[in-house]
Amino acid sequence: MQHPNAEIPTEIADLWIDAQRIIHIRFNDSPSHGISEAKAVVEAHNQLAAGTPACVIADIRAVKVGANREARKYYVSPESAEFKTAMAMLVSSPIQRMLGNIFLKLNRPPYPTRIFNQEPEAMQWLKDFEEAS
Repeated sequence: MQHPNAEIPTEIADLWIDAQRIIHIRFNDSPSHGISEAKAVVEAHNQLAAGTPACVIADIRAVKVGANREARKYYVSPESAEFKTAMAMLVSSPIQRMLGNIFLKLNRPPYPTRIFNQEPEAMQWLKDFEEAS
């Protein structure tokens, strides 16, 4: 996966924006994922969005310890959602898919969100979403 130099690393994820204005968030396997880490990710996202809502691909395939309840709630807050138009979540296992579906059911993001196993399908869904908007 190629990306430009405008990468913003945080403690739990690397973020960058591609030529199609899709923001990539690649989460790493970190020992904890709480509100301070979530706020750093959202701040980096908002910096990359530069005041214009953008689609997001969140790659959580390396995650073994997910976000705590407070962080999950923050991810769907108005502050976090302000510059997101849609989100594709990349997972690598049936367990991650199940946890992702539980997150979506309990937290109901205020933007369209889907879970994918393959990056090309996730990117295509985001591109189709942008074209339909």
